[in-house]
Amino acid sequence: MKLRSTAGALCTIGLSLVIGVATATSASAASFERDAAKKTTSSPNYSKGDWWFQGGGGNGYGAGEGAFQAAGDKWWVLDDVKDGKSVAVLWTNYRNGKEYRSGVCKNSNKAPSWATCNKNYYEDSVLWAKTCLYDSKTGKYTECNLYSDYFRVSDGKNSDRYGNR
Repeated sequence: MKLRSTAGALCTIGLSLVIGVATATSASAASFERDAAKKTTSSPNYSKGDWWFQGGGGNGYGAGEGAFQAAGDKWWVLDDVKDGKSVAVLWTNYRNGKEYRSGVCKNSNKAPSWATCNKNYYEDSVLWAKTCLYDSKTGKYTECNLYSDYFRVSDGKNSDRYGNR
């Protein structure tokens, strides 16, 4: 009788572990990626056709700039005002109509400075992004550019949030 109770208890524990792991794996959301942009002495070359950019802060002008270089999946972030705040690009990546991953590329290298974050996105995915100021004292993103648009990483053409043209 004692052997049957022990076997039943072990079976119950094992089944609970399997269900717990399966539930945790299927319910897990993509983590938010935080990248500290690396300072660079160069600035972006917008002469090629694979760029997207916008101002950040205020009405989208004056405090910084966020830019995306599709060839190489590189974010460029300019902090050009000595105001004690950083400039950041918040992005969301969609694949097959669903949010796949999201994150931030933040330039905390003090103004004036350009900095970059290297990422790797699927060519058939869609990115949505906005450039904001980041206040490390409050931990908040403010004065984001509200004129952001969606674009397909593979060809830079406008699309809706889920990749439809």
